[in-house]
Amino acid sequence: MTDAPLDLKISVQIPDDYVDALESYFYECDPNPWVLIQKTAADPYYLSGYFNQEEECTQAIDALKKNFPELDLSFDKEKLIATEWQNAYKQYVKPWNDRLLHWVPLWAKDTYSVPEGGIPVYVDAGMAFGTGCHETTQLCASRLLDFYLSNPPKDSITMVDAGCGFGILALSARALGFQSIRGFDNDPDAIQVCHDLLKHNPTLSPIDFSVDDLISGLPEDSIDFLMANIQTNILIPFAEPIIKSLHASAHLILSGILTKELETLKLHYLETFNHLRPNATIHIDSKEKGEWSDLKIEIIACESKKII
Repeated sequence: MTDAPLDLKISVQIPDDYVDALESYFYECDPNPWVLIQKTAADPYYLSGYFNQEEECTQAIDALKKNFPELDLSFDKEKLIATEWQNAYKQYVKPWNDRLLHWVPLWAKDTYSVPEGGIPVYVDAGMAFGTGCHETTQLCASRLLDFYLSNPPKDSITMVDAGCGFGILALSARALGFQSIRGFDNDPDAIQVCHDLLKHNPTLSPIDFSVDDLISGLPEDSIDFLMANIQTNILIPFAEPIIKSLHASAHLILSGILTKELETLKLHYLETFNHLRPNATIHIDSKEKGEWSDLKIEIIACESKKII
């Protein structure tokens, strides 16, 4: 027997057609105790929640029932030793890659073989900050790689990962060779995880991670490449400081956007650009992954206004 404190795990099988809606709901939960698990593509989805106290569990279930009243939430419950609870998610998190970048969980470091020419980024944020493989992160990482493959001057580009979470995008930018990188988040625990992960990536030089928000973390006219994987309800009210932080020629990558919200966000940013930078040429496009979208805005310095 052990004297380690016990924690609670609950789980229930979920119909496939609820997965997207649940992922959207969980993305906006802070903190998020829920994990959707599918062992293989042929297996059903299970919804699991991990809690320190019964009261937390009850409150989370009540909130879930309020948002999904038609869903059968007859959870199975079990007690976990604290160390089991902390490691329970690991069996479901696998390495993933996009072209030359490979994101490898720390516990797979000795078993995952990065192919020749591949660049590893070792990650483990724990359950509190996700696994880094969410569609919104993948969209941002893809944009970062697109930019890298366009052969920009990596030693002079100023990059910022706004709302960086555990820093996966900033770490990826450093792994690709970009020199001037900052990452910030308003959660001190997230920033601590960023610093911890840097230690697990010893080939990467230090990155300036700080506790800041979308005002203090974005000085005006200071950024060449800005990534903000946040949420639409945050990106819209902070459009002005985000745009003001960009250099005359810059790339803005916004993610955390439900596809159904994309048009609203796009129109808002176009209006804000028109107000703040009436003489800029703007190139806009977006990509989709699942039910999520990104928005890329490239600002090209010129005399006359043009939207491409």
